[in-house]
Amino acid sequence: MPDEPEPQPSLDPAARLRLVAEQQARTQAALAPDERLVFGAWGVAWSVGFGAIWLATSGRLPLPAWSAFTLFALLLVGAGVLTAVHAVRAGRGVAGSSARTGAMYGWGWVLGFAMLPAVVLGAQRLGAPPEAAALLWPAVSALVVGLLYVAGAVAWDDPVQFAVGAWIMVTTGAGCLLGLPALYLVMCLAGGGGFLAAAAWFAVRRRRAGALRPAAQA
Repeated sequence: MPDEPEPQPSLDPAARLRLVAEQQARTQAALAPDERLVFGAWGVAWSVGFGAIWLATSGRLPLPAWSAFTLFALLLVGAGVLTAVHAVRAGRGVAGSSARTGAMYGWGWVLGFAMLPAVVLGAQRLGAPPEAAALLWPAVSALVVGLLYVAGAVAWDDPVQFAVGAWIMVTTGAGCLLGLPALYLVMCLAGGGGFLAAAAWFAVRRRRAGALRPAAQA
């Protein structure tokens, strides 16, 4: 008679729970956006873009103001598209409300920045002076970013994302009170610096998590 296969030892309940938890963690890591990339993109966009505008409008750099604003607009669109793509990716492969949350959040970024020119152009049609329009462009865009980060924090229960969104809104208000071109410098240093600090924090957290995981599995 052929040898019967030896019965495989069954996992105890604790081991099964650990296996399920590890699989869920791997799935979430594969679907979740890379916070280092998202926050880093916004940090670079704001630091470089607002820095260029401040240098051009304050006369510290022989650079036409329109070219600095164009550079900032391109950086802003790039960071917004990257964030929207990552938000949609976070909901890909997930059914139900999680998928809808990621899709609606991603489209929120697209619609927010698509309607931004309408707000500023509408103010200009009502007689807003050029100085007011120059303040509205960065201020409204910053408020859109801050509010969307707060919305994302609520959707995914992320205190860091809420802190960044709140910081962006507070620094925007403070910069508006200082006027131009001080607003641009505030957004460059405080706004862009806040994003870069968040990106660095997530990088450190991921490095620590990667160092602790092999020790936990040993």
